[in-house]
Amino acid sequence: MSSFLKENFQLICLLIGLLGVLLSVLSFLREMKKKRRQNGTLIDLNDYTLAGGGKLGESYVHRTNPDVLLKLYPQNLEKTGQEEYERACKVFRLGVPSPEPGELVHTGDKRLGILYKRIAGKKSYARALADNPERLEEYAENFARMVRELHAVKPEPGTFPTVKDRYKEAIGLNPFLNGKEKEAVTRFIDGLADADTALHGDLHQGNIIFTEDGKQYFIDLSDFCTGSPLFDLSVLMVQTCWLPEERERELYHIGLDTSKAFWKAFVPAYFGPDASLEEVEAQLRPYALLRVLVVERVLGTPHLEIRPELHKMIGL
Repeated sequence: MSSFLKENFQLICLLIGLLGVLLSVLSFLREMKKKRRQNGTLIDLNDYTLAGGGKLGESYVHRTNPDVLLKLYPQNLEKTGQEEYERACKVFRLGVPSPEPGELVHTGDKRLGILYKRIAGKKSYARALADNPERLEEYAENFARMVRELHAVKPEPGTFPTVKDRYKEAIGLNPFLNGKEKEAVTRFIDGLADADTALHGDLHQGNIIFTEDGKQYFIDLSDFCTGSPLFDLSVLMVQTCWLPEERERELYHIGLDTSKAFWKAFVPAYFGPDASLEEVEAQLRPYALLRVLVVERVLGTPHLEIRPELHKMIGL
Protein backbone atom coordinates (compact mmCIF):
# COMPACT_ATOMS: atom_id res chain seq x y z
CA MET A 1 0.00 0.00 0.00
CA SER A 2 1.43 3.40 -0.97
CA SER A 3 2.26 5.94 1.69
CA PHE A 4 -0.57 8.15 0.43
CA LEU A 5 -3.15 5.42 0.98
CA LYS A 6 -1.76 4.61 4.40
CA GLU A 7 -1.83 8.24 5.49
CA ASN A 8 -5.32 8.87 4.13
CA PHE A 9 -6.95 5.49 4.67
CA GLN A 10 -9.53 6.74 7.17
CA LEU A 11 -10.39 9.74 4.98
CA ILE A 12 -10.86 7.50 1.95
CA CYS A 13 -13.15 5.17 3.93
CA LEU A 14 -15.15 8.19 5.07
CA LEU A 15 -15.53 9.47 1.50
CA ILE A 16 -16.63 6.04 0.30
CA GLY A 17 -19.21 5.91 3.08
CA LEU A 18 -20.48 9.39 2.20
CA LEU A 19 -20.70 8.40 -1.46
CA GLY A 20 -22.83 5.40 -0.50
CA VAL A 21 -25.13 7.62 1.56
CA LEU A 22 -25.40 10.11 -1.33
CA LEU A 23 -26.32 7.36 -3.78
CA SER A 24 -28.98 6.07 -1.36
CA VAL A 25 -30.45 9.55 -0.99
CA LEU A 26 -30.53 10.04 -4.78
CA SER A 27 -32.22 6.67 -5.21
CA PHE A 28 -34.81 7.61 -2.57
CA LEU A 29 -35.48 10.97 -4.26
CA ARG A 30 -35.94 9.26 -7.63
CA GLU A 31 -38.48 6.88 -6.11
CA MET A 32 -40.30 9.77 -4.45
CA LYS A 33 -40.35 11.68 -7.74
CA LYS A 34 -41.68 8.58 -9.52
CA LYS A 35 -44.45 8.12 -6.93
CA ARG A 36 -45.27 11.80 -7.13
CA ARG A 37 -45.65 11.53 -10.91
CA GLN A 38 -47.89 8.49 -10.49
CA ASN A 39 -50.02 9.69 -7.58
CA GLY A 40 -49.84 13.47 -7.95
CA THR A 41 -49.61 16.28 -5.45
CA LEU A 42 -52.60 16.71 -3.14
CA ILE A 43 -54.60 19.86 -3.95
CA ASP A 44 -57.61 21.59 -2.42
CA LEU A 45 -60.41 21.82 -4.99
CA ASN A 46 -61.74 24.88 -3.15
CA ASP A 47 -58.80 26.77 -4.66
CA TYR A 48 -60.31 26.26 -8.12
CA THR A 49 -63.43 27.45 -9.95
CA LEU A 50 -65.38 25.08 -12.19
CA ALA A 51 -65.07 26.13 -15.83
CA GLY A 52 -66.74 23.27 -17.68
CA GLY A 53 -67.28 19.55 -17.74
CA GLY A 54 -68.66 16.42 -19.32
CA LYS A 55 -68.71 12.65 -19.03
CA LEU A 56 -64.91 12.42 -19.30
CA GLY A 57 -64.11 14.97 -16.61
CA GLU A 58 -64.23 18.58 -15.53
CA SER A 59 -62.02 21.63 -16.03
CA TYR A 60 -61.24 24.21 -13.36
CA VAL A 61 -59.35 27.51 -13.25
CA HIS A 62 -57.23 28.43 -10.22
CA ARG A 63 -58.89 31.21 -8.22
CA THR A 64 -55.73 33.26 -7.59
CA ASN A 65 -53.66 32.16 -10.60
CA PRO A 66 -55.83 32.19 -13.72
CA ASP A 67 -52.92 30.91 -15.80
CA VAL A 68 -53.41 27.46 -14.23
CA LEU A 69 -56.02 25.07 -15.63
CA LEU A 70 -56.96 21.83 -13.87
CA LYS A 71 -58.40 18.91 -15.82
CA LEU A 72 -59.99 16.54 -13.31
CA TYR A 73 -61.03 12.98 -14.13
CA PRO A 74 -63.72 10.75 -12.59
CA GLN A 75 -62.32 8.06 -10.31
CA ASN A 76 -63.01 5.33 -12.87
CA LEU A 77 -60.91 7.13 -15.50
CA GLU A 78 -57.67 7.46 -13.54
CA LYS A 79 -55.80 5.31 -16.07
CA THR A 80 -57.06 7.55 -18.87
CA GLY A 81 -55.75 10.59 -17.01
CA GLN A 82 -52.33 9.05 -16.46
CA GLU A 83 -52.09 8.08 -20.13
CA GLU A 84 -53.16 11.54 -21.25
CA TYR A 85 -50.55 13.17 -18.99
CA GLU A 86 -47.74 10.99 -20.30
CA ARG A 87 -48.73 11.57 -23.92
CA ALA A 88 -49.38 15.29 -23.40
CA CYS A 89 -45.81 15.67 -22.15
CA LYS A 90 -44.43 13.77 -25.14
CA VAL A 91 -46.60 15.66 -27.62
CA PHE A 92 -45.55 19.01 -26.17
CA ARG A 93 -41.87 18.04 -26.33
CA LEU A 94 -42.42 16.90 -29.93
CA GLY A 95 -43.35 20.47 -30.82
CA VAL A 96 -46.98 19.79 -31.73
CA PRO A 97 -49.05 22.86 -30.72
CA SER A 98 -50.76 21.82 -27.48
CA PRO A 99 -51.30 23.16 -23.95
CA GLU A 100 -48.18 22.96 -21.80
CA PRO A 101 -48.67 20.23 -19.14
CA GLY A 102 -47.54 20.86 -15.59
CA GLU A 103 -47.89 18.03 -13.09
CA LEU A 104 -50.25 15.30 -11.96
CA VAL A 105 -52.36 16.11 -8.90
CA HIS A 106 -55.10 14.46 -6.89
CA THR A 107 -57.94 15.69 -4.72
CA GLY A 108 -59.07 14.60 -1.27
CA ASP A 109 -61.61 12.22 -2.83
CA LYS A 110 -58.76 10.56 -4.79
CA ARG A 111 -59.62 11.98 -8.21
CA LEU A 112 -56.70 12.37 -10.57
CA GLY A 113 -56.04 15.66 -12.31
CA ILE A 114 -53.58 17.33 -14.65
CA LEU A 115 -52.42 20.93 -14.29
CA TYR A 116 -51.95 22.74 -17.59
CA LYS A 117 -50.84 26.22 -18.53
CA ARG A 118 -54.18 27.84 -19.30
CA ILE A 119 -54.77 29.24 -22.77
CA ALA A 120 -56.81 32.40 -22.23
CA GLY A 121 -59.52 33.40 -24.68
CA LYS A 122 -59.58 30.03 -26.42
CA LYS A 123 -62.51 28.61 -28.34
CA SER A 124 -63.03 25.21 -29.93
CA TYR A 125 -64.06 24.96 -33.56
CA ALA A 126 -67.28 23.32 -32.39
CA ARG A 127 -68.15 26.35 -30.26
CA ALA A 128 -67.01 28.74 -32.99
CA LEU A 129 -69.30 27.04 -35.51
CA ALA A 130 -72.19 27.38 -33.08
CA ASP A 131 -71.47 31.07 -32.49
CA ASN A 132 -70.54 32.08 -36.04
CA PRO A 133 -71.87 29.58 -38.60
CA GLU A 134 -71.37 32.14 -41.39
CA ARG A 135 -67.58 31.66 -40.98
CA LEU A 136 -67.78 27.91 -41.64
CA GLU A 137 -65.57 27.97 -44.75
CA GLU A 138 -62.86 29.93 -42.95
CA TYR A 139 -62.98 27.59 -39.95
CA ALA A 140 -62.79 24.50 -42.16
CA GLU A 141 -59.70 25.84 -43.96
CA ASN A 142 -57.93 26.69 -40.70
CA PHE A 143 -58.87 23.35 -39.17
CA ALA A 144 -57.62 21.48 -42.24
CA ARG A 145 -54.32 23.37 -42.22
CA MET A 146 -53.77 22.38 -38.60
CA VAL A 147 -54.49 18.72 -39.37
CA ARG A 148 -52.20 18.71 -42.42
CA GLU A 149 -49.37 20.10 -40.30
CA LEU A 150 -49.91 17.40 -37.70
CA HIS A 151 -49.90 14.69 -40.34
CA ALA A 152 -46.53 15.96 -41.58
CA VAL A 153 -44.93 15.10 -38.22
CA LYS A 154 -43.01 11.81 -37.97
CA PRO A 155 -42.26 10.89 -34.34
CA GLU A 156 -39.40 8.55 -33.49
CA PRO A 157 -40.60 4.92 -33.70
CA GLY A 158 -41.83 3.64 -30.35
CA THR A 159 -42.52 7.09 -28.90
CA PHE A 160 -46.28 6.56 -29.17
CA PRO A 161 -48.45 3.45 -29.63
CA THR A 162 -49.57 2.65 -33.16
CA VAL A 163 -53.18 3.22 -34.10
CA LYS A 164 -53.46 -0.37 -35.35
CA ASP A 165 -52.39 -1.72 -31.96
CA ARG A 166 -54.84 0.61 -30.21
CA TYR A 167 -57.71 -0.49 -32.44
CA LYS A 168 -56.89 -4.18 -32.07
CA GLU A 169 -56.82 -3.83 -28.29
CA ALA A 170 -60.20 -2.09 -28.32
CA ILE A 171 -61.67 -4.74 -30.62
CA GLY A 172 -60.46 -7.47 -28.29
CA LEU A 173 -62.31 -5.80 -25.40
CA ASN A 174 -65.54 -5.19 -27.32
CA PRO A 175 -68.24 -7.29 -25.57
CA PHE A 176 -70.58 -7.02 -28.56
CA LEU A 177 -68.33 -9.00 -30.94
CA ASN A 178 -67.97 -12.78 -30.85
CA GLY A 179 -64.63 -14.54 -31.11
CA LYS A 180 -64.91 -15.18 -34.82
CA GLU A 181 -65.72 -11.54 -35.53
CA LYS A 182 -62.82 -10.32 -33.37
CA GLU A 183 -60.34 -12.58 -35.19
CA ALA A 184 -61.58 -11.45 -38.60
CA VAL A 185 -61.51 -7.74 -37.69
CA THR A 186 -58.00 -8.12 -36.27
CA ARG A 187 -56.80 -9.74 -39.50
CA PHE A 188 -58.40 -6.95 -41.49
CA ILE A 189 -56.62 -4.29 -39.40
CA ASP A 190 -53.31 -6.11 -39.81
CA GLY A 191 -53.77 -5.93 -43.57
CA LEU A 192 -54.18 -2.15 -43.65
CA ALA A 193 -51.30 0.06 -44.74
CA ASP A 194 -48.80 1.15 -42.09
CA ALA A 195 -47.40 4.66 -41.69
CA ASP A 196 -45.30 6.56 -39.14
CA THR A 197 -47.46 9.71 -39.19
CA ALA A 198 -48.46 11.49 -35.99
CA LEU A 199 -52.19 11.10 -35.32
CA HIS A 200 -54.45 12.82 -32.81
CA GLY A 201 -56.49 9.63 -32.40
CA ASP A 202 -59.74 11.42 -31.55
CA LEU A 203 -59.87 14.12 -34.20
CA HIS A 204 -63.04 16.19 -34.24
CA GLN A 205 -64.18 19.80 -34.20
CA GLY A 206 -64.07 19.96 -30.40
CA ASN A 207 -60.43 18.90 -30.04
CA ILE A 208 -58.72 21.80 -31.77
CA ILE A 209 -58.94 25.19 -30.09
CA PHE A 210 -57.81 28.62 -31.25
CA THR A 211 -57.33 32.10 -29.82
CA GLU A 212 -58.16 35.55 -31.15
CA ASP A 213 -54.57 36.08 -32.30
CA GLY A 214 -54.79 33.02 -34.56
CA LYS A 215 -52.86 30.47 -32.51
CA GLN A 216 -54.21 26.91 -32.63
CA TYR A 217 -53.75 23.97 -30.26
CA PHE A 218 -54.65 20.30 -30.12
CA ILE A 219 -56.31 19.20 -26.86
CA ASP A 220 -57.43 15.88 -25.29
CA LEU A 221 -54.34 13.90 -26.25
CA SER A 222 -54.91 10.57 -24.50
CA ASP A 223 -55.37 8.78 -27.87
CA PHE A 224 -52.34 10.33 -29.61
CA CYS A 225 -50.61 7.66 -31.69
CA THR A 226 -48.97 6.98 -35.05
CA GLY A 227 -50.24 5.41 -38.25
CA SER A 228 -52.11 6.17 -41.44
CA PRO A 229 -53.87 9.57 -41.51
CA LEU A 230 -56.94 7.75 -42.83
CA PHE A 231 -57.68 6.67 -39.26
CA ASP A 232 -57.77 10.29 -38.05
CA LEU A 233 -59.82 11.47 -41.02
CA SER A 234 -62.36 8.69 -40.58
CA VAL A 235 -62.91 9.74 -36.97
CA LEU A 236 -63.72 13.25 -38.15
CA MET A 237 -66.09 11.88 -40.79
CA VAL A 238 -67.94 9.79 -38.19
CA GLN A 239 -68.20 12.71 -35.76
CA THR A 240 -69.48 15.15 -38.37
CA CYS A 241 -71.68 12.92 -40.54
CA TRP A 242 -72.72 9.74 -38.77
CA LEU A 243 -74.00 10.83 -35.36
CA PRO A 244 -77.70 11.30 -34.60
CA GLU A 245 -78.88 14.90 -34.54
CA GLU A 246 -79.38 14.99 -30.77
CA ARG A 247 -75.94 13.50 -30.11
CA GLU A 248 -74.30 16.05 -32.42
CA ARG A 249 -75.94 18.91 -30.55
CA GLU A 250 -75.05 17.41 -27.16
CA LEU A 251 -71.37 17.06 -28.04
CA TYR A 252 -70.72 20.01 -30.34
CA HIS A 253 -73.58 22.51 -29.82
CA ILE A 254 -74.43 22.45 -33.54
CA GLY A 255 -76.90 20.63 -35.74
CA LEU A 256 -76.03 17.76 -38.05
CA ASP A 257 -76.53 19.93 -41.15
CA THR A 258 -73.83 22.33 -39.96
CA SER A 259 -71.49 19.49 -39.10
CA LYS A 260 -71.93 17.90 -42.51
CA ALA A 261 -71.32 21.26 -44.19
CA PHE A 262 -68.12 21.62 -42.16
CA TRP A 263 -66.98 18.18 -43.34
CA LYS A 264 -67.75 19.01 -46.98
CA ALA A 265 -65.67 22.19 -46.68
CA PHE A 266 -62.88 20.34 -44.86
CA VAL A 267 -62.34 17.68 -47.56
CA PRO A 268 -61.11 20.02 -50.36
CA ALA A 269 -59.21 22.12 -47.79
CA TYR A 270 -57.30 19.03 -46.67
CA PHE A 271 -57.03 16.93 -49.86
CA GLY A 272 -57.00 19.73 -52.43
CA PRO A 273 -59.65 21.57 -54.48
CA ASP A 274 -60.04 18.73 -56.98
CA ALA A 275 -60.79 16.10 -54.32
CA SER A 276 -64.00 14.14 -54.84
CA LEU A 277 -66.11 14.00 -51.71
CA GLU A 278 -67.63 10.67 -52.77
CA GLU A 279 -64.23 9.08 -53.42
CA VAL A 280 -62.80 10.35 -50.13
CA GLU A 281 -65.76 9.02 -48.16
CA ALA A 282 -65.55 5.65 -49.93
CA GLN A 283 -61.85 5.42 -49.06
CA LEU A 284 -62.51 6.30 -45.43
CA ARG A 285 -65.59 4.12 -44.93
CA PRO A 286 -63.76 0.91 -43.83
CA TYR A 287 -61.80 2.94 -41.26
CA ALA A 288 -65.01 4.59 -40.09
CA LEU A 289 -66.66 1.19 -39.54
CA LEU A 290 -63.66 0.19 -37.42
CA ARG A 291 -64.03 3.41 -35.44
CA VAL A 292 -67.64 2.57 -34.65
CA LEU A 293 -66.53 -0.80 -33.27
CA VAL A 294 -63.85 0.87 -31.15
CA VAL A 295 -66.32 3.19 -29.42
CA GLU A 296 -69.04 0.57 -28.91
CA ARG A 297 -67.43 -0.64 -25.70
CA VAL A 298 -67.05 2.90 -24.35
CA LEU A 299 -70.65 3.84 -25.13
CA GLY A 300 -72.02 0.46 -24.05
CA THR A 301 -74.21 0.16 -27.15
CA PRO A 302 -73.73 -2.15 -30.15
CA HIS A 303 -74.38 -0.75 -33.61
CA LEU A 304 -76.00 -3.80 -35.12
CA GLU A 305 -77.01 -1.89 -38.26
CA ILE A 306 -73.40 -1.97 -39.50
CA ARG A 307 -72.93 -5.73 -38.97
CA PRO A 308 -73.95 -6.86 -42.49
CA GLU A 309 -71.53 -4.39 -44.12
CA LEU A 310 -68.87 -5.21 -41.54
CA HIS A 311 -69.16 -8.97 -42.18
CA LYS A 312 -68.80 -8.41 -45.91
CA MET A 313 -65.76 -6.20 -45.34
CA ILE A 314 -63.94 -8.71 -43.12
CA GLY A 315 -64.94 -11.78 -45.14
CA LEU A 316 -67.53 -13.41 -42.88
